[in-house]
Amino acid sequence: MKTSFIIFLLFSSACFVFGQDQETEAEIRRLEQVEVKAILEKDSITLLKLWDKDYVVNAPDNKINFAGKTTLDRPVLTRSRSSLIRNTEAIIIQDHTVFSMGNETVVPTDPSQPVVKRRYTNIWMKKEDMWKLVARHANIICP
Repeated sequence: MKTSFIIFLLFSSACFVFGQDQETEAEIRRLEQVEVKAILEKDSITLLKLWDKDYVVNAPDNKINFAGKTTLDRPVLTRSRSSLIRNTEAIIIQDHTVFSMGNETVVPTDPSQPVVKRRYTNIWMKKEDMWKLVARHANIICP
């Protein structure tokens, strides 16, 4: 009887954790697409809500954009894109930190500019009951 109860408790707690992970993964996937939409629309208000105040980016143009810059200073809002497709391939959840990895295709509005394909890693942290994007690395995939 005691063994059955312990097994039941272990199984119940495992299901609870698995359910939380599924909810967290779904939320991060949703936030990834909210960020894409905000980037395309140059919606700095939404980006300020998504990005941590100390957000830092290791960008594909070989520059690190450190915290302290305002959202309006970030290159992401100065470039025009006709589309940005983000394909999230993996989500790794570690307590209050989530790593999101995948690939992106950026189509500039200027047809003379090349389509850019890149790999990315986004790092999200739960802060004050909200998921915030704290760091990002993106690199261009060589043809």
